[in-house]
Amino acid sequence: MKRLCSGLMALVLIVSLAAGCAKKEPPSGIFYDVTGIDPRNTAYTVGDVTFPAEAYLYWAAYACSSMEYNLNMYRAYYGLYEEMFDEDGNLLWDKELEGTPLIEQAEQQAEGNVRFYAAIESKAKELGVALDEEDRAQLAESFADTMEQMGGEEEFQENLKLMGISRETFDRITEDGMLFQKLLDLVMEEDSALYVAPETYEESASYADHILLGTTNQETGEALSDEEIARKRATAEDLLGQLQSAGDGVEALFDQLAEEYSEDPGRAAAKGYMVTADSSFVPEFLDTALALEPGQVSDIVESTYGYHILYRRHMADVLREQPEQASALAEEHLYDQLAQLADGFDLKASEEISALDLKAFYTSYNAKVEEISAAKAAENDTGDGADTGTDTGADTGSGAAADGNSAAADGNSAPADGAGE
Repeated sequence: MKRLCSGLMALVLIVSLAAGCAKKEPPSGIFYDVTGIDPRNTAYTVGDVTFPAEAYLYWAAYACSSMEYNLNMYRAYYGLYEEMFDEDGNLLWDKELEGTPLIEQAEQQAEGNVRFYAAIESKAKELGVALDEEDRAQLAESFADTMEQMGGEEEFQENLKLMGISRETFDRITEDGMLFQKLLDLVMEEDSALYVAPETYEESASYADHILLGTTNQETGEALSDEEIARKRATAEDLLGQLQSAGDGVEALFDQLAEEYSEDPGRAAAKGYMVTADSSFVPEFLDTALALEPGQVSDIVESTYGYHILYRRHMADVLREQPEQASALAEEHLYDQLAQLADGFDLKASEEISALDLKAFYTSYNAKVEEISAAKAAENDTGDGADTGTDTGADTGSGAAADGNSAAADGNSAPADGAGE
């Protein structure tokens, strides 16, 4: 249940907006127009947290939009998933991907997000994590920058309307993002309730350096001659022999030999790679990196790139030298912990949401966005052929996936570095 959203700033977890209102205004907004559901009505209850319909419908539109964007991207660039679209380029939501209809996958993603963000709120409440004055000042500054980038108050409000979210929801989005960051800080803070010692990460990740002696031409990709390959093999055997005789000085010798002999252009930046079970390295490199013990040198490993000799570095040393790696591992750990918490929640949907046809909703929502955008463009047309309106991102559906964050783009890929695919 990793990475249930394309980005942390997409977090949406909201208590009922109608609570405490003496006089309730009539329902309105783009979601009300296409569903007839009051956006303030409770859509989901997760433990002691409630989610208004506005929040869930935003997530549902986001899930559909992301899926549509990503499949379109793979179709356009790689010729994949053609069967998922009709002749007019419309996504066929009832088509199955890995045994599950696309529309069901979108619904599962939306509900998964609800669970995950409830976990963030619940964990923060459990640990007494809350925003202080400094946090809110930082949020206010960030909001002012966002407003300026969007072109001012009017454009900001127009974008919120197209996404179907209120200012209250927008504020909660940014607050949840900061709550997550504060929880992440605790994962890295000694003696905190969430602290994880660096060596603990050895259980789920390996930091592997390697010496690569390539057996292909790096420019053309063609195999070297048999004679050249034999020379590379002989060199690898010589280097391995030196390392096996190095005793306690193996790490220093490995650094020296890697600097002199390794033909991996990506290795030098950080003296190796963080490797987890779902990393996108070639299998020979991946399996060996995970099998080694910290401080251990591998035998010669052959892959399509050539001959590798791997050395697994001690995680505590790596994280001390590379704080960015520590932050990345801490974030992955926090995601996993929150996902486990989220899986245990009892999710209760309202009758309105249970009866919602997600495919019909998304189709109607897109049509409404296009209608509003067309009206806006016509209103701003100066009559001389120049459209002075602002692009709202309406062509992406909900606009939530307009940043192109592909679900397949967040893996630990290492192309062309001698260890990747």
